[in-house]
Amino acid sequence: MEIRQIEPGDAVGLGRWYDLRVVVARHDLPDCAVPGRREHLARFEYLWPSVDEEAVLAWDGGLAVGAASYELPQVENLRMVYLDLIVHPEHRRRGIGTRLLDEVYAAARRHGRSLIEVHAVRTLPGGVTRDEAGYRYLTNRAHQPGATDIRSRLDLDLADTEAILGEARAHAGGYSLVQWRDAVPDELVDDVAALQSRLMLDAPTGDLAVEQQVYDAARVRRQEATELGRGHRSYSTAARHDATGRIVARTKLAFEADDNTHARQRTTIVEPTHRGHRLGLLVKAANHAYAESNEPALRAIDAWNAEDNTPMRAVNTALGFRPVDRWSVFQLPVPAP
Repeated sequence: MEIRQIEPGDAVGLGRWYDLRVVVARHDLPDCAVPGRREHLARFEYLWPSVDEEAVLAWDGGLAVGAASYELPQVENLRMVYLDLIVHPEHRRRGIGTRLLDEVYAAARRHGRSLIEVHAVRTLPGGVTRDEAGYRYLTNRAHQPGATDIRSRLDLDLADTEAILGEARAHAGGYSLVQWRDAVPDELVDDVAALQSRLMLDAPTGDLAVEQQVYDAARVRRQEATELGRGHRSYSTAARHDATGRIVARTKLAFEADDNTHARQRTTIVEPTHRGHRLGLLVKAANHAYAESNEPALRAIDAWNAEDNTPMRAVNTALGFRPVDRWSVFQLPVPAP
């Protein structure tokens, strides 16, 4: 087996890596949309704001059998590496994951990083059975998760979005809705950036080491440019406080794969002084209706929430989301060479 760095212009390596991602996704998460080809092939051209990314591919002859991509934040969280490591289902338990992880440890040391964050899917009681090889690999080596996320799914064929929206509106007097696709309107971008900066302050992070990400209008625009460059499209709904004209709540749905039937729930946040008016429920229900009106093929929405984020999980339950699986979040100390 040989492990080689994937360079941004390596069309063969990027293509084999994408094919591997599709195989792994169909095996590990068969109920989810497979990764989008455009999204994958554009990843080095359209990097996330203030983040570098590197990747290595494990080859067995001419077959790509494993891959590790790792993001390196350049502004906040400078001791972190965010890792996505996959191994072909037919080549697991042969030491490929260990070899790849050793490569990532070496890269982390080169970049002066001390923690590697990685997620591992688990079966949720009553949910879909998952291959827990990644979780067992880490816990068998004495690593313990610092937090757990629950993935929930909304089946839009079963949801009564209009009824929920009507109920939420009855508790949200003094607020009006604003909606947009893809890029935030210029007159709203500063308020949206301020809300985005609150995200790590408000979301539960368990025992994880996490620094706040600070957004301004320029950073929001860079993120939008990356999303558009990778072929994403999104729908957002915000609540505006009528008395002040300020945006005080916002939610976003994103289409990131080539499958138009699936969307991913992204940011939902309510400014703390405006909580208690069911604004989270209001903007999410309104956004589902907005996306459905523009995306007739949409059937399912997936959302990841911290297991102990009781308020947001309650909002999702009210909307009709049902738990599917559990995602353990590990932060691995980088060992000395």
